[in-house]
Amino acid sequence: MQAATASGKRRTALRDHKRKAILAAARRVCDAGGPEALTIRAVAAEAGYVPGAVYSYFAGIDELAIALTAEELGHLARRMREAAEKAKSPADALAAAAREALAATAGNAPHVRLAGRLMSAGALDPDLNRAVTGRVIAVLETLGGPLRAATGLEGAAAHREILCLAAFLIGLRVLEGSGRLEALGFAAETLLAHRLSALPGA
Repeated sequence: MQAATASGKRRTALRDHKRKAILAAARRVCDAGGPEALTIRAVAAEAGYVPGAVYSYFAGIDELAIALTAEELGHLARRMREAAEKAKSPADALAAAAREALAATAGNAPHVRLAGRLMSAGALDPDLNRAVTGRVIAVLETLGGPLRAATGLEGAAAHREILCLAAFLIGLRVLEGSGRLEALGFAAETLLAHRLSALPGA
């Protein structure tokens, strides 16, 4: 019985290791060529596997791309949460989380584009769509907790401000990443500070 349990654990560990290796390869492919380069064949070649081996872990490129995006969003939520936890007040925590969102995505343009493409896609499998939505909610809640504490807003009013702030951060990243924000004479940090100061109760 113990031998069978140990064998099962080894198989699970090996499967987890291979899945992580495939995701790491997908990340390198996306980093190098953008989301357009993300194909099962390219990921398999990068990981040192045949394409059929990748299909043993992911049903197709959409599932692999969503797993990669979910992982990236998880990392982003953690970094934002850690930044907020170091702050001394709710307002500072909100600003720290928002600044971290900008900083974390600054050098990550391929994954930002991949996330945007997936979130705007209309034909995703419902389970895969829920996976992305769940991670997006986690990122939003990282802003939501400090925002509610800093502004005193609750319910629909808080939800509206959280979504507006998230949309503002995405817009800043798009403008800054394209070089247009600098051409217009503004810095992302300055505009973010202005947006936060305009929140109710700020």
